Amino acid sequence: MACIAIICHLLLMKFNRMKFLGCGTILPDPGWRMRPHFHPFHELIAIKSGSMRLNTEYGAVLAQAGDVLFYEAGLIHEEISVPQDPVNTLFLSFSSDQILPALPLRLQDPERRVLELLGWMLRDQHEGRPTSDCLKLLDAILQELQWILSRPSDAWLARVRDNMKTRYADKLSLADVSRHAGMSRFAFVRKFKRLTGNTPMEELRRIRLHAARNLILSSDLPMKAIAASVGIGDEYQLSKQFRREFGVSPSRIRDRPSAI
Repeated sequence: MACIAIICHLLLMKFNRMKFLGCGTILPDPGWRMRPHFHPFHELIAIKSGSMRLNTEYGAVLAQAGDVLFYEAGLIHEEISVPQDPVNTLFLSFSSDQILPALPLRLQDPERRVLELLGWMLRDQHEGRPTSDCLKLLDAILQELQWILSRPSDAWLARVRDNMKTRYADKLSLADVSRHAGMSRFAFVRKFKRLTGNTPMEELRRIRLHAARNLILSSDLPMKAIAASVGIGDEYQLSKQFRREFGVSPSRIRDRPSAI
């Protein structure tokens, strides 16, 4: 059965007529900008850290860490890194003779699986592995995007997240959030992780860090005060967790020159 599955996959890739063109990375640079342009091929971008402003005929978008962008061939777009929080991306270019599944300009990759697959692809390209390996990863990325789009919204999960976003500044424990959901801690963690791929406390940490990031960019509050206001113990913990999440220190973001 395994051999049959492999043969079917190879035949599918043969008739898909997908062509891998290359992949790469944009490293953080406060002055990075791509003026309006378009490509005769498709482009997929996963934002690892930082932020950038994206302008297209459909309007303006602020893209941030965890977002995946899809530029269909011929789409005119302009990209501008936010100077205070320079963007770091992995990108992929490919062409296809087939009609691709409908993909939005931007969607979220909550479990960072697209980013991980792109990282593998970049490594394989640097190591000189066969293009067929990159095509398999491209196929996996497109399937992952379709999975993200097909996941139904969950009202229970929305209520849990809304509760976290309302109370993130409090000293919330796992017992607190599971009690609010009316479940035991074990059952709550199992259900939450099944729906999101993360534990509840990982989700709460991300909510707090994004709130801290907004305060750093929009206020002159000292780091100690920001840490306290978002429910993170102290300045040291804020810096440690911030680096892990965004790949840059809080002070470095604040020291960036303001956007023009």
